Amino acid sequence: MAPRLSLTMIVRDEEATLGRVLAQAGQFCDELVVVDTGSTDGTRSIAEAAGARVLDFTWIDDFAAARNHALEAATGDWVLWLDADDVLTTDVQAAMRVVKETVLSGDLDAIYSPYRYHFDAAGICTSTFPRERLVRKTEGLTWVGRVHEVLHIPGPRILHRDDLYVEHRPLEANQAAKVGRNLRILESAHTAGDRSSRTLLYYARELCDNKRYAEAYDAFEEYLTEPGADWEKHSALVRMAECALEMDRVDEARGRLFEALTLDPRRAEPFLMLGHLHFIHEEWSKALPWYSAATALARPSDGFTQPADYSWRPWDHLSVCLINTGKLAEGIAATLKAIELGCPDVDRLRKNATWAIDRVTR
Repeated sequence: MAPRLSLTMIVRDEEATLGRVLAQAGQFCDELVVVDTGSTDGTRSIAEAAGARVLDFTWIDDFAAARNHALEAATGDWVLWLDADDVLTTDVQAAMRVVKETVLSGDLDAIYSPYRYHFDAAGICTSTFPRERLVRKTEGLTWVGRVHEVLHIPGPRILHRDDLYVEHRPLEANQAAKVGRNLRILESAHTAGDRSSRTLLYYARELCDNKRYAEAYDAFEEYLTEPGADWEKHSALVRMAECALEMDRVDEARGRLFEALTLDPRRAEPFLMLGHLHFIHEEWSKALPWYSAATALARPSDGFTQPADYSWRPWDHLSVCLINTGKLAEGIAATLKAIELGCPDVDRLRKNATWAIDRVTR
């Protein structure tokens, strides 16, 4: 007999997208639990019409607290969490049904899957992050973090399933309304004396995203005194380099990138950034080895990644370096590889290859 699966959500004024995700999750979930944190639109009626049990929660600028309210109310053996602007494709719905029937059991504690949270104008995913998506409801399971909250999973038995990806598809109007919210909450926590590793990391990231680079750099530096997981520390070092470059502190940026390389040489981001420091000055021979190294890296399963960094992007830049250093045949091959791996700027690459071919055949 398959375990009971509960969906848990926290929402506020999500009438535009809530019905969609509830209909999708309803294809395989046994229970829909929706916690409303103060909606003034039709969110509640949409949730109720979809068969959800709707609970109220007074908003206290704490996402973990709201999610824990939903988690406590869930009665299933397993829990799936989603946001109102998430999307489960038909393929994912089918995979969820299979996983529910054949994988979820007392011998497993959680399943992680990709969270595809940013897309370009062509609809191609540009950023992804593995998230704890399906969790067995057991003692000690709890959400932590006022912003960018995560589930603390008490058991070690973890499975990764790429076929259970969730797409984050917010409406532009909703995004505009949420601008500054996370920074406001984290700034308040920081001002109140919260110096936890997670708060410092995401406070620094929000400052950077809001172009407050000097403050972000200082917050990252404070985070590094007691960093979290290696992938978080690596991310902090790379973002510090971004901040330093924005402040025209190139040597400082380069130093942070070398720190990141030393910490985890599996990740492409510092290689690409170090290559870029030469690329922008047309120092092709100096940029070339950095891009070449990046082409050999497989995308890691943990931390923030951009799929292009582990597919077409390093080949694109490598092709330009090769062509400009006279290695035309290799440059043409790298150009074709960038196209094969999905570079969207095919016209530019085609022109580059044609230019190189003309010189080879002269």
